[in-house]
Amino acid sequence: MGSAEPLIFSLQHFCLHDGPGIRSLVFFKGCPLRCPWCQNVESWKARAEIAFKSHLCIGCGICVEKCPEHAIPEAGKRDAEKCRFCFACAESCPSDALTRFGIHRTPEEIVEELRPEFPLLKTSGGGVTFTGGEPALFPEFAARLAGLLRREGIDVALETCGLFDMKKTAPLLHELGIVLFDIKIFDAEQHRKLCGADNTAISQNLQTLAEARSRHEGPLVWPRLPLVPGMTDGQDNLKAWAVFLSGLGIDSLTIVPYHPMGANKRRWLGLPPAPGFRVPSDAEIMQVEQLFSDEGIRAFTPGEESF
Repeated sequence: MGSAEPLIFSLQHFCLHDGPGIRSLVFFKGCPLRCPWCQNVESWKARAEIAFKSHLCIGCGICVEKCPEHAIPEAGKRDAEKCRFCFACAESCPSDALTRFGIHRTPEEIVEELRPEFPLLKTSGGGVTFTGGEPALFPEFAARLAGLLRREGIDVALETCGLFDMKKTAPLLHELGIVLFDIKIFDAEQHRKLCGADNTAISQNLQTLAEARSRHEGPLVWPRLPLVPGMTDGQDNLKAWAVFLSGLGIDSLTIVPYHPMGANKRRWLGLPPAPGFRVPSDAEIMQVEQLFSDEGIRAFTPGEESF
C-alpha cells in the first residue's frame, strides 16, 4: 500500500455531497483503517479484487470456460487459492455479475475522461474530489492529478481519514482548495480497537492543517463526523471532539448519518456481514447538532454546508 501508482476503483459524476458545488469523484483503492461502518469496503485493499454480484448472474458459464487456472468450477463459485487475478472471468462476463474493482489510470487519462464535465463544475462552483480509500497514501500521484486539474481551472478537494504522512503529502495539500477531514472516535485506544489504528497521527494532522489555515497557508479544513449509533454518538466522544475543534478555531463540520450502503458490497466481496448498525433518527441528529452548537460549532448534514 502507498505505491506511486494507485488503483482507481470508480469515477463518479454530478455529485452534491462531497464538497462545494457539483463535483466529480475519483476513488482511490487502499485504506489504512477498517472502520466497521465503512460504506466503501471495496476501497480497503490496495490491490485489485473480483466481486460477484449474484443478482446479475445469468448462469451462462462463460466465466468457467475463460478461467485459465480452472478456479471457477461453476458460476458463482471461485477457488481463491487457484485464482491468479488475471480477471479473464470479469472481462468476459456478459452481465457484469463478475466485476473488477481497481484499475490503473494515469492522471492524464482521468483528466480527459472528466474534461466534458469541466464547464458544469466551474459554473456550479464545484470541482473534483479525491476520495476512496485514502488518496493521501499516494501523494505523488494525487499531487500530479491535482496539479493537472488546477491548471484547467478546476477546484480540487481531498476527502481523507487523516492517517497519512504530512511531509510526504505537502505537495498535494498545496494543490487543494478544501480538505474534508473525517473524524470518528476521539479516544486513541478506542479508535484503535474499532478502526484498526489509533488516532494520534490523525489528531495531529488535523491540528497541523487547522494551524496552517489560520496562517492563510493551507486549504480550508472541514471535518466530517459519521454518526453511527452505538459507535460515534456517545456524549463523551462528541463533546471531546467539539472542544478539540473549537480549540483549533474550527467553527463548522458535517454530520454524516450512518446508512447501510456497504452491506451488498461486503457480500459481493465475500466479506463477513456488516454489524447491525441502525440509521440515526432525525431527533438524534438534531441533538448532535445542538451539542456542537453549544460549543460554537455549526453542524450541517451532507449537501447543506456553507463552504
